[in-house]
Amino acid sequence: MRTRRRLLTTTIALLTVPFAVAAAASAAAASPVMKTTPAAHVATSTSAQIITTEQTKFGKVLETAAGESLYVFSGDNFPFSATGLQLDCTALNVAGNGTPCTTAWPPVVATGGQLVGEGGVKSADLGTVTRNGVTQVTYFGKPLYGFIADTAAHDVNGEEVGAFNGEWFLQRTDGRPSVETPTISEEVSPNGIILSSAIANGGRTLYLLTSDSPKTSNCNAAGGCDALWPPLLTKSHAIAGNGVARGLIGTIRRSDGTLQVTYAGHPLYFFALDLAAGAAAGEINGQHILDPAPVNGVWYSVLPNGTPEPGSATIQSESSNGTNILADAGSVNGVIATLYAFSADTATQSNCNGACAVAWPPVLTQTAPSAIDSASGSLLGVIQRADGTFQVTYNGHPLYYFAFALDSGTEGNGISVDGGTFNIVNVSGAVG
Repeated sequence: MRTRRRLLTTTIALLTVPFAVAAAASAAAASPVMKTTPAAHVATSTSAQIITTEQTKFGKVLETAAGESLYVFSGDNFPFSATGLQLDCTALNVAGNGTPCTTAWPPVVATGGQLVGEGGVKSADLGTVTRNGVTQVTYFGKPLYGFIADTAAHDVNGEEVGAFNGEWFLQRTDGRPSVETPTISEEVSPNGIILSSAIANGGRTLYLLTSDSPKTSNCNAAGGCDALWPPLLTKSHAIAGNGVARGLIGTIRRSDGTLQVTYAGHPLYFFALDLAAGAAAGEINGQHILDPAPVNGVWYSVLPNGTPEPGSATIQSESSNGTNILADAGSVNGVIATLYAFSADTATQSNCNGACAVAWPPVLTQTAPSAIDSASGSLLGVIQRADGTFQVTYNGHPLYYFAFALDSGTEGNGISVDGGTFNIVNVSGAVG
């Protein structure tokens, strides 16, 4: 593994793509080592184009007739045309020095001939997609690529590489990515010790989503969520590293049939902006992101005990009908979310747990919270919840988001559930 990592570091050193969101990640220079697009990729013939298989240490995976191993990219499901953001691997996805993703990962360009599957590849599931003027071969709808570091036939150096803000996998004959058995480990981040898992070129931070359940991930293809938050996949049960509780590790079957690792009942994910080649371990660019519909949840890194690591909460004010009310100021993606109090709570106890806390995520903190704007720091406090996390209070009221309206509106005001009612909180500490 160390030899492979050195090769990858030398060949694709610091290939990444700047991504236009508030959670900025460092975009570094690409390697000067470049590779001419393989002849098999050049559209010079209308004869049959064969996609076949090879047996590797990662299992049976796709390759071209010339023996070039084929990969899929986690970022290719991101709807950049709709959002204005570029995450797919096209020539528009560029490194800081302008090097395109397709230079490091040459697309399998359709030659115009019949697409033929051999060796277990299903011809009916081969197809094409045209993006940025390039018509590329797909398998089960996923665009196929070679890799710059595969310099000899049957090389598989691109497996589970993080680059261009995504993760790369060899492609199996059933249309699913070829994945290894990951190890969940501890890492040191700016917020302390949290969970991580290694990809081919280093450890990356793991995250949870508050709207997930122990059996279901709410981050799937819809809206490109799984492109921005690639799930931690496995071919079997994950391995527990030092400091990680083996008994907290589990798996769920995702809607696409892949197997995702869970920890303490939380499905685990990477974040695209942590997946640049050459990125340092412990980057937490996905920490405390408020994700509106269809995800309806908050993203946090994960403590070794399985609870969220929320960092430091900052409470601000916002204007609503001429009144200053409380909102969250800590979201790294710039989302301003109105905060609420629950009438069934006391000053020392939250009574919103389980399904209630999925719809109304508590405002968590790991250190003493702070206030800005007209919010009063003297009214802030903290209580410990039943799961051991720490929830921010204001004038004795535990604070919550409304998952189905993570914005500056007041759609959650006056909603009654579980024996109480949720209301907005005035900066004076009054409720409703």
